[in-house]
Amino acid sequence: MVIRMIPRRHCKKALSDRRHCNVYLAACAPDGGVYHCTLADQRLTVVKFYPLDRPMYLCIDGGKLWVLLREPFPGSTDSGLMSFDIATDGSLENPTQPIHTDGRVACHLSAWGGKLYAVNYLSGNVVRFDENGVDAMDTHEGRGQHPTRQEAPHTHFVRPSADGKYLYAVDLGVDKIYTYDRELNVLSTASVPAGEGCRHLDYSPDGRYIYCVNELGSSVTVFEAVGSELRPLDTYPALPADFDEKSTAAAIRVSEDGRTLYVSHRGHDSICAFDITEGGKALASPVWTKVGGVSPRDFLIVGGTAIVTNEKTDNVTLFAVDGKRLHKLEQKLSMPGPLCVVAE
Repeated sequence: MVIRMIPRRHCKKALSDRRHCNVYLAACAPDGGVYHCTLADQRLTVVKFYPLDRPMYLCIDGGKLWVLLREPFPGSTDSGLMSFDIATDGSLENPTQPIHTDGRVACHLSAWGGKLYAVNYLSGNVVRFDENGVDAMDTHEGRGQHPTRQEAPHTHFVRPSADGKYLYAVDLGVDKIYTYDRELNVLSTASVPAGEGCRHLDYSPDGRYIYCVNELGSSVTVFEAVGSELRPLDTYPALPADFDEKSTAAAIRVSEDGRTLYVSHRGHDSICAFDITEGGKALASPVWTKVGGVSPRDFLIVGGTAIVTNEKTDNVTLFAVDGKRLHKLEQKLSMPGPLCVVAE
């Protein structure tokens, strides 16, 4: 596969303003693949299914849908990266052959500065792709305090900073966020409390504050971005105080007005909504909404509609969103192991 990052065809409206759009869902199963849907009037309609073996994550950039595949190569445990062209009607065309990610269980992907960056969870590394494949890599070292989930580095997320100056990579295995330059040189690291297991990030609209969801601790750590450094401010529990069963946090989203922070929970099977207060540096007054499925690994809020992927009940549920209030809609889509949802 030759990677060519090209400019977008035209500027899209913010997701919060759009009631009609194309939605793509990754179903991570041997008989799974990518579902192209349209969202209109808070209803998803499946347009076409593209069979693929265990897609892990999706990213839209440069008029393409980029897809991470768990193990596409016979006789190899390496993950792979492939792409589709997105046609003007949202359909997917010209699938490429996968290329190696130089690691196992690639689980997150972002575009930055004309290149793609990915993380391989089991290999604990961050990789950059050029037109021929992986051209830069950084492999983490160390371990955390959890005996089975933090026995080694486990990179889980990669994304450029809001101002486009840096790249953040989150490592659940060592409780650290790494800040990189474009060449994958480490500029700084920041830590969440030991054993919390940092997973994914989202940002305040101005990029000053970074919100890190911690998978193992089911909490959110707030950081202030100061140049290339992330300075921790506080960590907030994201489960009800009276809930004592097993649960792990998954996805995190900030509303585009910067007023609400959402976190999904697998076990409690809910979305927690916080008020973002004190100009972005604090969280308050959490409320929880059950998702109508089990293990909500990912969710996306588009034009007042939340689309939730429930991995263990093989379904996708929808909600009308008004600030912290999420009202369940009647529609439910069935698909095997839904992991990821993106829209354009």
